[in-house]
Amino acid sequence: MTTLEHSGIEKILALVLIIFMGYTPVQSIAHDVSPHPAPYSGSDKVYLNQIVPIITELSEVGEAVSATAVGLQSKPSNECANENGFFQGVVGGLRNDLGAITPPQRMKAVHVKALDGFTDYMTGLNLYISACTDKETAMRTKLFDQGTQYIVNADRTIQAVNDMIANPGHIPARPAAGDQIKEWCGSRWAANYQMQEHCIQAQTESRAQLGDLLERNPRGTPGYDVILDCSATWTDPSGAYNYKMIVFCAKSKIK
Repeated sequence: MTTLEHSGIEKILALVLIIFMGYTPVQSIAHDVSPHPAPYSGSDKVYLNQIVPIITELSEVGEAVSATAVGLQSKPSNECANENGFFQGVVGGLRNDLGAITPPQRMKAVHVKALDGFTDYMTGLNLYISACTDKETAMRTKLFDQGTQYIVNADRTIQAVNDMIANPGHIPARPAAGDQIKEWCGSRWAANYQMQEHCIQAQTESRAQLGDLLERNPRGTPGYDVILDCSATWTDPSGAYNYKMIVFCAKSKIK
């Protein structure tokens, strides 16, 4: 492992400690502000030309969902579920289109944020469909209210995406750790929403376990060096960490 690789991995491990253990490192990890000024590069423009039509269509679908949501709840169950199912199919198709696009480095935070918006739309529509078919009035109301909150969150997220696109200086230099997990899982399971959710849960749990391992094996111990080596081994070419395999690797070697 090179000195540069070692330093980069140590920064990630320090971030894990901040998130899960409440530690504050002596040297801060600065990655919240993009150093990239406008205008966009050629690869950025190509990417934006691909995703802007997708986001625009999602916004149009969102307007249709908002306009019909309340009225559909008073319709027969099948009509209500079918109409929301249609919207869900459109959103799912758009999400797959977005997931199939590889963002340039500068656009990764935009991409992850946009995927989050799609996920909230899908979750909200799932809840709407459940509200359509549930037989208990109280439960229908509860499911509908929960679905509405997800749709509102999705609208806010997509608005944040539009803001980043319009203001390049607002784009983070790289996604936060949780967003990196979503991006990695989204790229591995672009066409399978359920597997994405399973992957995100597994990686998030493993990242917490990595925090526990780091607490028990601080810098200067043999266990810490094992964790560094496992982190280097289970880093993909994009720089994303496979937390599940890092933890498996480290646990198998730390005695």
